Amino acid sequence: MISISDILQQQYNSIQVELIRCRSNPYDAARIHDLRVAIRTLRGLIKFLKKKLPQTAYEDIDKNLSEAAKILGPLRELDVLIAKSGKFAYNHPEKNTNYRQIFKSFHIKRDEELQKFLVSSIQQSLITYLIHVKTQLDALDFNKKTDWSKYLSRELERRKVKLIKLYDDLDFKNYTLVHQIRKKAKTLRYSTTYFSKFLSKNDKKVNKKARKIQSICGKITDAHVNYNLLHHLAEQAENKHAKETLLRIAQAQRKIYISEGSN
Repeated sequence: MISISDILQQQYNSIQVELIRCRSNPYDAARIHDLRVAIRTLRGLIKFLKKKLPQTAYEDIDKNLSEAAKILGPLRELDVLIAKSGKFAYNHPEKNTNYRQIFKSFHIKRDEELQKFLVSSIQQSLITYLIHVKTQLDALDFNKKTDWSKYLSRELERRKVKLIKLYDDLDFKNYTLVHQIRKKAKTLRYSTTYFSKFLSKNDKKVNKKARKIQSICGKITDAHVNYNLLHHLAEQAENKHAKETLLRIAQAQRKIYISEGSN
């Protein structure tokens, strides 16, 4: 039977595969996204096991995975902005707009961030963070006497109850808290997926609820980030019409997180 250690090592290997793919074609938004998700998935699994890990090992792994994911953050934010703005332009096919100028500026900005990402020192930092993670993973000793099915099931129930309570009491206008709950939902979803061999069919049903919470909170946080980015870009725009279009798209993003929060 597959072990907890095997699952963590397999996810680390997935990160390495996605890193190669990302370096081969960093111009593809999906490559940035998949690498970031692979890193965050391992971080989520580690968080789920926190009570069974040495504190220093947990903190070191968590910190290094966090720093690795942050490197990809600016690129991912721009990729989401481009995709959501593209959807706006598609749904509002108007003549005499300056969509093309706006998307050109988006892609110029993305290329600037990409060049920062590709700098050798940044790439070396990313590799170093992951090496630290690998060293700690290799040193972890999971007690074979532990009833992992029992532990994971109890931890799943504990986190599920806490997540649902936080979500039910959530003020959707509190962006920071919405973002935190989104991350908690991800941790729960990743764990029910990757630790499925240790869980019962009833335990696995939590995945659906966690996915729903993550999706709702995700729409709000993405729209919130897009709104701020678009306003920032509008302030920098020298062309009056470009500024107006950016603010229109920003307002559309604002409506998303207001409507999602009021449902």
